Amino acid sequence: MIAPPRPPSQDELEALIKEARARQVRRRLLGAVVLAIMAAGALGVYAVLGGGGSDRPVGGSPIGPAGPPPCLASQLSSTAGLNGAVGTLAGTVILTNADSSACSFPTGRPSVSVLWQGHVLSTHEAEMERSSGRPVPVLGPHSGAAIDMDWANWCGRLDHRTASDPTFRLSWHGLTVDVPNGVSVGAPRCNGGGPSVISVGLPYRNRLLAP
Repeated sequence: MIAPPRPPSQDELEALIKEARARQVRRRLLGAVVLAIMAAGALGVYAVLGGGGSDRPVGGSPIGPAGPPPCLASQLSSTAGLNGAVGTLAGTVILTNADSSACSFPTGRPSVSVLWQGHVLSTHEAEMERSSGRPVPVLGPHSGAAIDMDWANWCGRLDHRTASDPTFRLSWHGLTVDVPNGVSVGAPRCNGGGPSVISVGLPYRNRLLAP
């Protein structure tokens, strides 16, 4: 007949409890070491990818100049040559950088108003479909940007035979430039049947002034 196992003594129980506690402490220490290693590795990857650099904002976009400063109206000389041979004033506005340093030229079509005798004329602006050249993201010193425009069907009270020539106000992205028309032709002919329309093209590099 097999005798039942002897229960452990008080000293043995205390030794077993101490061993169990020691194993638990070792497991906790090992887990903390593993977490510390994983956190250090994650921080290293983040720094390599540039997330921890001091030259980046929260959004992740690099800080620093992406190009020359924006063009100012004070550094641009302007000319306009819209002629009205067929009753519609058609021609080109040229904006030239008269400064000794380059500037960033605004992209997209400008908003154009027609100023005449101190008043803004009622016109409808339309996009000009044709493209005449390469875009001009930067204007170098003494280089120019050209913008094609057509102005048609003015039926207002101003008499095109006696009124002074118009001024075209171009505005976009914080830049506003007033450009007097350099051709003495007055206003476009009134054809009726709708509003007065000014069609505006995208800025392109002026071939005569390109560096």
